[in-house]
Amino acid sequence: MPDSAAPLIAVFGLNTMLFRNCLAGLPEARAVLRPNEHTNSVAFIAGHLVETRAWMARYVGLDCPPPFGGVLEHATSIDQIPVLPSLEAIRAGWDDVSPQVVGRLGSMTSADLTAESSQRFPGVSNTVLGGIAFLMQHESYHIGQLAYLRKFFGLPAMSYR
Repeated sequence: MPDSAAPLIAVFGLNTMLFRNCLAGLPEARAVLRPNEHTNSVAFIAGHLVETRAWMARYVGLDCPPPFGGVLEHATSIDQIPVLPSLEAIRAGWDDVSPQVVGRLGSMTSADLTAESSQRFPGVSNTVLGGIAFLMQHESYHIGQLAYLRKFFGLPAMSYR
């Protein structure tokens, strides 16, 4: 049984930084390019991550509307999005929602974390902690995709600093 959300906050902080580092120096024109028709663009993946963080905010009890007017909220494919958010809007959305979520994680009690989850997630316990762990792993997965796309576009590797 967890005594605090400190490990979650550490991973959350790392993902927050790595997301920013993946977008650093990336030109807008590259952000909307797809390496092929089977691959998502940086803008789609990054926008999806902002939307998912806003969903995480709601999952842990915060009042956080879907970013970008909700255009990405239920999208399952890049082909469903006629116009992707700009990198500026994506960064702003990330920087807006991240402190809200980390603040909430810091105030969560052991009882909050071990409470039964309102949502089922694959591969984790049916607790709020399990849900948060899944959502953070989901972020890490997509951050890896963003890091790969940086290299594909000829940019330096994502920095861990």
